[in-house]
Amino acid sequence: MKEFSFDTIKDFDGHINKSIPSFNILLNLIENISYSFIRDNYNVYDLGCSKGSLLLNLSKGNKTNTNFVGYDISSNLLPKDKNKVYFLNKDITEEDIKFIDPSLVLSIFTLQFIDYNKRQPLLNKIYKSLNKGGAFIVAEKVFVKDSYIQDIFTFALYDYKRNNFTPSEILSKQKDLRKIMFPLKEKENIKLFKKAGFKKIEPFFQSLNFKAWLCIK
Repeated sequence: MKEFSFDTIKDFDGHINKSIPSFNILLNLIENISYSFIRDNYNVYDLGCSKGSLLLNLSKGNKTNTNFVGYDISSNLLPKDKNKVYFLNKDITEEDIKFIDPSLVLSIFTLQFIDYNKRQPLLNKIYKSLNKGGAFIVAEKVFVKDSYIQDIFTFALYDYKRNNFTPSEILSKQKDLRKIMFPLKEKENIKLFKKAGFKKIEPFFQSLNFKAWLCIK
């Protein structure tokens, strides 16, 4: 069986929908919340944008002078630029990456794939770049503090995935993800957000171990 890699997934959006319970609901919530922060003459960034579906949806019918910019490290996922929607194949942890006049920054299951020591500098940069009243919407897989509940959630997720993948595929992917994905506990993520400068932090979604927060500068 081939080793799991984001560089080889053909139907990425479909794969994620089959892997994360209620993922479509999460995306709808993110879109609805995002509209409150898309402002004229400011920009929107999606860090780890994959196929760019979220940015493309947000840009539809948008009449403000807003640029939508997506970054992803996997070149095979990125679509072509489309009318004020720009996609860049770059590592967002590089020092020369700049976020220019953002009113909204999105990070949907991206931080967990970044080296822990590089997360705080990235979050600091996001906070510093955001205009006052701007938002950082972030979703992450988290560990819960109770090991018994963690076990329950883990096997509930396996049961969900069995509707779409074989047991061997689930086990193989889990083994491969251990090399590249490093989730934190919820309070550890919030500690990073607060250290960056965010004081308004509110959770708005949870499905098993998958959680999302709205952070406002």
